Amino acid sequence: MMKSSALLVALTCVPVVLAAQQASASASATAKAKVDIPASYSAESHAKIEAAFQAARAKNVPEQPMQRRMAEGQAKGASEAQVIAAVQKTETRLEASQSAMIRAGRAKPHPDEIAGGEQAMERGTTDAQIEALVKHAPADRSLAVAFSVLTRLEARGEPVDRALATVAAKLDAQVTDEALVSLASGSDASATGSAAAAANAHGKNPSATAGVNGTANAAVGAAAGLTSSVSGAVTGKPATKKP
Repeated sequence: MMKSSALLVALTCVPVVLAAQQASASASATAKAKVDIPASYSAESHAKIEAAFQAARAKNVPEQPMQRRMAEGQAKGASEAQVIAAVQKTETRLEASQSAMIRAGRAKPHPDEIAGGEQAMERGTTDAQIEALVKHAPADRSLAVAFSVLTRLEARGEPVDRALATVAAKLDAQVTDEALVSLASGSDASATGSAAAAANAHGKNPSATAGVNGTANAAVGAAAGLTSSVSGAVTGKPATKKP
């Protein structure tokens, strides 16, 4: 009798649990679907921005770069048309970055890698060059730091081809992410045998890589070059580059 009662209670609770899970999933989807578009924007502008975000979701590319472009455009007083163009171009580059990595053999690129590739493409790197660079690293190595360093080098005025060759050479040498970051900071990371040995020792350590990625993203995100890059995307004026 007691077993029957316990079973009845358990069966009664199942619909409640399922309903709670469904409600949670629905709330999560709603939060993700919401895009913070200024109320002052026209209905047409709202529709175009929403369409760009829907395209990003359909392709499963990160939305944060698009949100940043929109927020920074508003902060700089850009027009609706300029903000829309920046968001749409960013979404297009995100798709191109993702596709390039997939063609290079990465079936499911991480959002940080896709966003990093997009930033490099905004600075002038082509999708073909992104694809080629990806092939210089093993499939289990995150390229988020490599792309961030590439963007920083380009922002400093280094020609795209030279910046790509520099990063590719370091990836071929299997240097650590710390060594890659030192390229962007201007330090001499060309090496010592101990740096290469350290890369071989823990290059596949997920926790170590995660820690380095955080450091690199913080360092690279602070670069003034990236700010001018965003400004160029929003205002329509290309970022100046040294020959």
